[in-house]
Amino acid sequence: MSLNWYGDQALDAITNSVQDGLVDCGVDLQSKSVQEAPVDTGDLRADCAVTEELLDVTVGYDLPYAMKQHEELGYNHPKGGKAKYLEDPFNENAERYVEHIRKKAGDAIR
Repeated sequence: MSLNWYGDQALDAITNSVQDGLVDCGVDLQSKSVQEAPVDTGDLRADCAVTEELLDVTVGYDLPYAMKQHEELGYNHPKGGKAKYLEDPFNENAERYVEHIRKKAGDAIR
């Protein structure tokens, strides 16, 4: 009788699937956030980026005024958008994102 160990392959498959799930969620959050970002010239909406490293996906804005626009609840946005344009879509979808990543990990070892 012999026993074959496939733990390393399984771990690699799970890691790759989780990374794919994180990217899926990051792209979805980017799309939702851009729709809620304040509009003046459109620069802020065009600035949202998704970056990834192993098991780490970041969705964010780099413009110097992005954080102020995100946090300031008292600003008026006559051309559309709102404050909390990244935080709100994340909170509204967090459970769905967790479930998507969990499913991707489970599918990797089936």
